[in-house]
Amino acid sequence: MATIRPFRGCRYDTNAVGNLSSVICPPYDMIGPQLKTELQQRSPYNAVHLEGGEQPDPVDPQAGYQQAAGLFQRWLTDGVLGRDDTASLYLMRHAYDFGGRRYQHLGLFADILVEDYDAGSVLPHEFTREPSVLDRVALLDACQAQFSPIMSLYRDAEGDLRRVFDAIVAEAPDASAATPAGGNAEFWRIDDATTQSNIVDVFAGRPIFLADGHHRYEAALRYRRSRPDAEQADDAAASNYVMMTLVEFDDPGLLLLPYHRVAGGMSPEQLDAVRSKIDECFESRPLHPDITPQAAVADVARIGETSHCFAVFWADAPPTIHTLRPEIDWAAWGQLAVSEAWVLQEMVLSPVLGDTLGDHIDYSPDHEAIVQQVHVGEQQAAILLKPFPLEPFRQIVSAGNRLPPKSTFFYPKLPTGLVINQLSGSI
Repeated sequence: MATIRPFRGCRYDTNAVGNLSSVICPPYDMIGPQLKTELQQRSPYNAVHLEGGEQPDPVDPQAGYQQAAGLFQRWLTDGVLGRDDTASLYLMRHAYDFGGRRYQHLGLFADILVEDYDAGSVLPHEFTREPSVLDRVALLDACQAQFSPIMSLYRDAEGDLRRVFDAIVAEAPDASAATPAGGNAEFWRIDDATTQSNIVDVFAGRPIFLADGHHRYEAALRYRRSRPDAEQADDAAASNYVMMTLVEFDDPGLLLLPYHRVAGGMSPEQLDAVRSKIDECFESRPLHPDITPQAAVADVARIGETSHCFAVFWADAPPTIHTLRPEIDWAAWGQLAVSEAWVLQEMVLSPVLGDTLGDHIDYSPDHEAIVQQVHVGEQQAAILLKPFPLEPFRQIVSAGNRLPPKSTFFYPKLPTGLVINQLSGSI
């Protein structure tokens, strides 16, 4: 099963950069052009200068990777970043507000051996998009460092790790910072050999489930394959590992939110065909014309407790809500049909759009934003889904299946910059 180990993390020196809150950022796939500029202006040492955004420079992307590599080495040389002398594990307690409530979850930062999926130690749940993988491969190859951790899940039904972690967080943290999600992260370095061994042993017989970071894992896999054979065979080589933050499935602070769909650029014929496909599988009823996106999402979540359900805000018609027709035996479609995202893609969108689906469908966790895009005429339809339940997620992924792209949105995203994994030398 999963092989985890401590690593010598690179961390900011607050004497050089000031408040740690000013230098952390979200992972790259949450950073659009406007946010990237804001983060760059927040501090010349903000991790976004290394991590970049989801869209590399379209004119000269290689220049951006090389600039990040040079900056990373300069920060190490100048003492902006310092690499820990001994290999460590790191524990984060992330507190945040959502929906009027306060949540917190624990995440263990560790090095994970990069293995092919068929080894069964690291389990994916969605397919990757090649341009995004190539972007992360290029950054990894240039910098030889992993700037943001991959979020992964594990099962600890016996609570073995929870007891270890409770003892750790009872002590004062080594660092703390306000996070991009509007919360606060506390950070502990675990360098005690006995504690490390106890933690590592827990993972010896269990797999890890990728939650957020499939493109970065695929990049790490390709990076390992690109190294010389002798280096690939060296269990101590840092290039054979990837930094992850491991969160327990049953952690009450772990939220799984929906990824919604927004459709645009379809011809009138395609739009009519999509509506017809919806009507074939789903019963439809109108929503109040003035319903808010938040209220529609709440209706979908409530009705979706007992039925497949989604809502649509149309550019050319009042909003509607749709539930699967009772005569349809959705279980006959297979295990993946428990997911509205799968039913929507396989039974509605793909039959109409085929290979052009990617040209017309985009994904977002922000229901307010995509409904606004429809209202101003930028898009044709905003399709609002419910969250995907964690237990069916675990069962589907354990069986080796993969969900459609952007079926899950684990919240909050992990902060980037608390610790960096340098891929040179050994631990």
